[in-house]
Amino acid sequence: MARKTRNIPKTLKELAIAEYIRDYFGHNSAFPSNEEIVDHLKVEFDEGEVGPLYPKDITNLKKGSYQLLDIKVALPRNGSLEVELRDALDLDGAVVVGSPYRAYDQGVLRNIIGYQAARFFDENVRDGQTVTFSCSMTIREMIKMIHERYSRLKVMTDSVVAVDEFSIMSPASIAVLFLDRFPDCTATAYTVTPSLVAALGRDKVQTLLDEALFSKSFNADWIFVGIGTLTRELGRHGVMPGFDFLTHVVTSDVGPLAQRGTVGEISYWPFDADGIPVFRGRNEKLAYFRHVFTYSQFGVLEREHRFAHAPQAGRSRVVGVAGGLHKVKAIRAAARYLDYLVTDVKTAQAIVDDAA
Repeated sequence: MARKTRNIPKTLKELAIAEYIRDYFGHNSAFPSNEEIVDHLKVEFDEGEVGPLYPKDITNLKKGSYQLLDIKVALPRNGSLEVELRDALDLDGAVVVGSPYRAYDQGVLRNIIGYQAARFFDENVRDGQTVTFSCSMTIREMIKMIHERYSRLKVMTDSVVAVDEFSIMSPASIAVLFLDRFPDCTATAYTVTPSLVAALGRDKVQTLLDEALFSKSFNADWIFVGIGTLTRELGRHGVMPGFDFLTHVVTSDVGPLAQRGTVGEISYWPFDADGIPVFRGRNEKLAYFRHVFTYSQFGVLEREHRFAHAPQAGRSRVVGVAGGLHKVKAIRAAARYLDYLVTDVKTAQAIVDDAA
């Protein structure tokens, strides 16, 4: 019998969706579509009281519902596809989480991939090692789900810029998030803004970056990076967070980046379909980034050059944490910088199919 509840609050609808998802998954080992959730809510509640419901309205409600469920561990890894992806991208290893979602919700995708990245972190990172994080929404999800058993990790961020210093995408916010979880560890964030460059001069900033960022962050024992993609369908100005900053400082549109063949970015550094950084030539409008991030320094991450400037005898291991079909080209291009990749099954399958 339908509930005759007036002014049904959002949280009650989220709880109803959460209960339905849990029961549905228990019977079908899959997740319901938005259309199926709408049909269920029309039975659970009186449509005249809850208002009209459409599949597109369910996406936002699901975000709250997933926070009420511990469904992450239920999603299996796809071992055979992991081997195919590893071979296709010439990686040391891959983690592919089998997502049965019929329609991707980017927030849920970050949760799924972030959970598996956290398990990879727990299985491979030893207490006392040095770890670098890029400023990525998926990396944030990973940090939230790392097991609380570390006390001597030394964490850094590999980004030196942010849209604003209080943004959840800023280096400082990543460091604070980690310290909130692991107060006995250390975390360092570097923030370089255009105003600081103007005050100190580019040469001084370059020296600081060489000493503080590239000599430490890019030579950590482990480097976990998100991978951005150049797209007009996502985010403010039609760009993802990394490109949001690039367009904020360098230009008002993604056009110049697209004209250079940009398909993706790591740490606000855009690269083309072959993974080559696009800011290698002389361009006055892009001189700030060309000067601050030189190709030779970014090349420290590239496999054949990554350890040329490493001060320690060991080697860094770079782990890409990203997914979504809109990122296939970016992830494939970024693979030259990666040792490992954590992604979802549909993205992995698309990459493998493209390589066939």
